[in-house]
Amino acid sequence: MKKLTLSAMLLTGQLAGATFASQFDKPGFVTKVEDGRLWVFREGSQELMDFKANGEPAKQFTYVGTGTEGMTVKAVDEKALKD
Repeated sequence: MKKLTLSAMLLTGQLAGATFASQFDKPGFVTKVEDGRLWVFREGSQELMDFKANGEPAKQFTYVGTGTEGMTVKAVDEKALKD
């Protein structure tokens, strides 16, 4: 039983770390919904890797209530928000 539980935990952890996509992704962009806000990152960007490792960046741009379902949209640069 211990082996099964440990295996399940490891698999779940690997899948959670590997997936970052959300239903709001667009070609060239990766999104993540966090605390009801939609974060937007360019695919493969250093900012995305930093966000995964450290959480919210100190510098960010925010469009309040402009996203799908009235969500606030956030990104580390304004161009990503506009694109």
